[in-house]
Amino acid sequence: MTSNIGFVSIVISCILSLFIIILFFKHVLFGGPLHSKFFALYKASFFLIAASFVLLVISFIISDFSIVAVYENSHTDKPFFYKFAGTWGNHEGSMLLFILIISLYGYLFLLFSKQLNFPLRFTTIFFQTSLQFAFLLFLIFTSNPFEKIFPIPNQGLGLNPILQDPLLVLHPPFLYLGYVGFSLVFSLLLGGLICNYYNQSWAAIAKRWIFLPWTFLTFGIGLGSFWAYYELGWGGYWFWDPVENASLMPWIASTALIHSVLVMDKTKKLYNWTAILTILTFVLSLFGTFLVRSGILNSVHAFANDPERGLYILFIISLITFSALVIYILKSPKQTEGESGFVLFSREFSIAANNYLLIFALTVVTIGTTYPILLSVFTGESISVGPQYYNTILAPFVFIFLIVMAIGPYMKWSKNSFAVSKNKLIAFLISSLIVTILASLLLKNQNFIFILGVLCSLYLIISVLYEFAYFKNIKLKQFNFPRVFSHAGFGFLILAITLHYFFSKEFTAKIPLGESVTYKEFVIKFSNYFSKEDKNYQELTGEYEIQKNGEKIVLKPSIRRYSQPQQFTSETSIRGEWLSDMYIAMDYTSDTSDGIGIRFYHNYSIRLIWLSYILIAIGGLLSFMRRKNEQ
Repeated sequence: MTSNIGFVSIVISCILSLFIIILFFKHVLFGGPLHSKFFALYKASFFLIAASFVLLVISFIISDFSIVAVYENSHTDKPFFYKFAGTWGNHEGSMLLFILIISLYGYLFLLFSKQLNFPLRFTTIFFQTSLQFAFLLFLIFTSNPFEKIFPIPNQGLGLNPILQDPLLVLHPPFLYLGYVGFSLVFSLLLGGLICNYYNQSWAAIAKRWIFLPWTFLTFGIGLGSFWAYYELGWGGYWFWDPVENASLMPWIASTALIHSVLVMDKTKKLYNWTAILTILTFVLSLFGTFLVRSGILNSVHAFANDPERGLYILFIISLITFSALVIYILKSPKQTEGESGFVLFSREFSIAANNYLLIFALTVVTIGTTYPILLSVFTGESISVGPQYYNTILAPFVFIFLIVMAIGPYMKWSKNSFAVSKNKLIAFLISSLIVTILASLLLKNQNFIFILGVLCSLYLIISVLYEFAYFKNIKLKQFNFPRVFSHAGFGFLILAITLHYFFSKEFTAKIPLGESVTYKEFVIKFSNYFSKEDKNYQELTGEYEIQKNGEKIVLKPSIRRYSQPQQFTSETSIRGEWLSDMYIAMDYTSDTSDGIGIRFYHNYSIRLIWLSYILIAIGGLLSFMRRKNEQ
């Protein structure tokens, strides 16, 4: 019964979406007053999608195995939270969540944009409905989350053990609220172009709706990084997995978009560039959807292995991109006042420079992500593009990016203001050099890349700290807390990554019970092991004594063997300190008589990486709240 109601809700929402599209074209082609229920129909479609999602959640919680998605991704022995998270831990459920968030952003736009130009609201909702309609068709015909199974099984197959983690309850929804949220900015752009409302006023409206999904995406990426660190046993926080990159690419594009729309709002420049970035950001968001559902990737993030679904999504992406570019070409604004160029050492010049650096980084990540996929599709040859590629190419440009980030806020709009700020900028440089030299001597590392990474990071951090130190001389309403938090967060992030890269250690060994091995200043002894059986897995836990400079700690990593589905996972054991982590993961073995393989990591500045994500996300949230108060 629940499944029938859920599916009917989706179908009715799809019909309402089609009706909204018909009403729009009727009004555009034949004129006359707009149907009074236009917005009410959209709200009704949203509530129907929300109801169907709630019903799917309930189906997972009560283990309704008459539904294929529940049967394939749940089990009665699973804890409540994993049953709940199983709703979006599969292709069908995640697609319903995807559509719900598209609809949710349109609903929020209707609630908080009543003061806006009516044609702009009307046209924006039309485009948001069109996106919703396209993916509802995809859901109904290829990915029905309420598809029935007969006869009804007594038990389910269970959720992928790797996904059985508390963070799964939060990580995917935050990611979806991020990159799917850019659908509204995309619709708002097309609405602005169609209604000839793409101007400085549009930029003031758009800022708010860009910052909200950007903040969610930042937080979602941070949660995913944290999850990968402690759950997957890889020893690190980022591995340039293609699907990780698929979330990073719209983040880079949207970061450029945030700064571009600020220039558009303040100086009436970058109109065309902002439009292109808006389209690019949403298309890259859809590209990530394609990667995890096309079956072309073998990743812990991949949901589906069905080329037909992938082709449908690829068709939707192509249609959306083509339509958006046609509208942009036909309706793109002519050159506006001041659009012809930039004043050297003005704030908009520094933002434009950083935009170019961001797009270069985006190009590098896109090539590294897509080239192995294309090569595999067309030649059958498999290659791997790893950290070496990204680190080698991106590092020099990231350092330049940090310097420009530090200088930009001290420049004035539309004025060459280097002479006014040069004393401060030189003081920042001298301070950064002194601290970098001291750090290099103290840490006994004179590597050129290390010195550059620390110097450029400190330059940005010190420039931000200076603003904090003197904000008492600025009116509170004029102090840019969002930028200060975000820029400080990014400076700390690059500093943390630099320290992690040069000082972290990694060691692998197979240690028999009672024996020990020595690695640099560490002595690692395999002192004991024990096993236990839980409701849905068996666990073998090792006990390792680690001695360093006379101090002894005990770490207890484990291997779990899940019965439904049958799979092994490595559960890490991490001892956190202020500056570093001691981290052990065990390898699977069926015979412990000759020892168990371990991977030992001594990771530096990991906590600073998590702090950096938080600071950047706080900056985005404060900016969204600031735009809300302005409106």
